[in-house]
Amino acid sequence: MRFTTTLAALFTVALTACGGGGDTTTTPEPPPGPPPPPTNGLYVSPQFDTTQIALYLDVPYSKRPNEGGVQYTSSLTKSVEIGTAELTLELDVAVPPNATASAPQPAVVWIHGGSFLAGSKEERRDDAMTYARAGYVAATINYRLTPDNQANPAIRVRAIQQATEDAMNAIRYLRANAARYHIDRNRIATIGTSAGGGISLINAIEADTLLNTVSDYPGFSAHVQAAIATGATLGESGIDTNSLFHFDASDSPVLLFHAKETDSVTGATWTGNVLPTQKAIVDAGGSCTVVAQDNMTHTVDLSLGGRWWPQLKPFLWEKLRLAAM
Repeated sequence: MRFTTTLAALFTVALTACGGGGDTTTTPEPPPGPPPPPTNGLYVSPQFDTTQIALYLDVPYSKRPNEGGVQYTSSLTKSVEIGTAELTLELDVAVPPNATASAPQPAVVWIHGGSFLAGSKEERRDDAMTYARAGYVAATINYRLTPDNQANPAIRVRAIQQATEDAMNAIRYLRANAARYHIDRNRIATIGTSAGGGISLINAIEADTLLNTVSDYPGFSAHVQAAIATGATLGESGIDTNSLFHFDASDSPVLLFHAKETDSVTGATWTGNVLPTQKAIVDAGGSCTVVAQDNMTHTVDLSLGGRWWPQLKPFLWEKLRLAAM
């Protein structure tokens, strides 16, 4: 399922001056904007205690060959997974009490960072819980990690493709099992930090179409209604992104947080990486809103209610169509 932005048509109003000679002035009126989110309540502020959240931990969602026996799915399991022939990808799901069979709820999928060689779903568990307490079904995922993936561009591209393939299959798994977790299949967002932000961005524009990836769940799409990222862009030195990424108007809308002017970890800049990423998306008819972080930062707190919640809240409210719920 694809998201399409519809522009409301502008219309004119003729104004005639009282007692004048019939002169008219054409004044365009702006299109109506989306309804603003409330200041508190479901989806925008905590509604439930953590004890009310049902947790499904270490849920397997995919199996993949361990290429060269050097890969692993988490920094926490690295020592036991290196050398194995097959890797089992897992995710965690937090289901709030408002999510029921008769009232499926929007979902957020958290994707951790770590340069595609470190990290774990557990790192984002507290962030996910802030969303679950506000009424979202919230998931955190593991994906394949590849050591020394910056050794050459081919290894780097393969590591990115495999990690993104796993994230896509995690999203498809959640859709295929929406009844179990009471998820609204048409209201899903991804939130990624650092490498996870890159995955969120790539899935936004190449869900179901990324080269050299396979779906474990035929008939279920990885396309989401909103994609959020911090500490990442779609440009990386040494990688031919033109052959990997193809932008079009049906891509998921993006909310991109990034340091202005320079990322302290990646070295990516606002003018050299952020604005070109936004331009590529927008020029194709898509939507990309950029938010400036402090200079020389890498990632920021994207938890519900955190410092950057004022920017996150209206984006999710509009793109997930939460007013209709």
